[in-house]
Amino acid sequence: MRRTSFVRSLIGAVGVTQLVQVAPALALDEGALGHEVFFQMRDDGDLLFDSPYYEHLNEVGSVVALAVRDRYPYPIQFHIVKGDSANAFSVPGGHIYVNEPLLRLAENRDELAGVLAHESGHMVLHHVAKRIANANTTNTIGQILSVPAQIFLGPLGGFGAEYAMSQVQTAQDMNISRHIEAQADEEGARIIVATNEFNPYGLIWFFNTMIRTYGDSGSYWQRSHPFSSARIEDLKNLFAANPQIFGKYDKTDKTDEIYW
Repeated sequence: MRRTSFVRSLIGAVGVTQLVQVAPALALDEGALGHEVFFQMRDDGDLLFDSPYYEHLNEVGSVVALAVRDRYPYPIQFHIVKGDSANAFSVPGGHIYVNEPLLRLAENRDELAGVLAHESGHMVLHHVAKRIANANTTNTIGQILSVPAQIFLGPLGGFGAEYAMSQVQTAQDMNISRHIEAQADEEGARIIVATNEFNPYGLIWFFNTMIRTYGDSGSYWQRSHPFSSARIEDLKNLFAANPQIFGKYDKTDKTDEIYW
């Protein structure tokens, strides 16, 4: 995924010299921002419109989207993008992007629901929009553009070189990003419960699948995302602390239950 496409879409709207002043306005108009990114990605040829995985993505995604319908002002839409390594990311305005490697990696409905609920968690918590709006006006243009750059790394991804984030990110920004990812994990688990159809343990199973597939060592993307093992422990603690919400769910690993 070319991060420069999104950067161009932001710059093209207002001009570089005015970007600091209008960043909050752009963040408030999440719908326009989401459409701008979608059209730019379409024009760049990054979107796949005929993938056979849409059947499964929309099957699970429609249930997740319904669960957050009253919490987000834009309808959640799901798109499949090009990419060689598993990745998913969300863009303000209700756009969630997933690639085929991730759809192959998430082998059952609960795992895929976990991914999509995590992304929806970012959406309903307005994570990206808030980071753009809260950007300090004294920051450089490069620092402000590092906020949308986070989108293209993806909360669950960053496995491929094409998703790598620029090394100009500061340690503080990495800490903020890790905190945001933890929030989206918790919110995603609650969203799954709200569907009344999927198992929130699917998110844990998917993290286990990621560990088996990609490992859990100190790769660069993990500077901005918690280690999968840490995310698993946080989710287990969340479930144990809230038995009235999560206690009824079967924690037996279902990663061998392949549905496509």
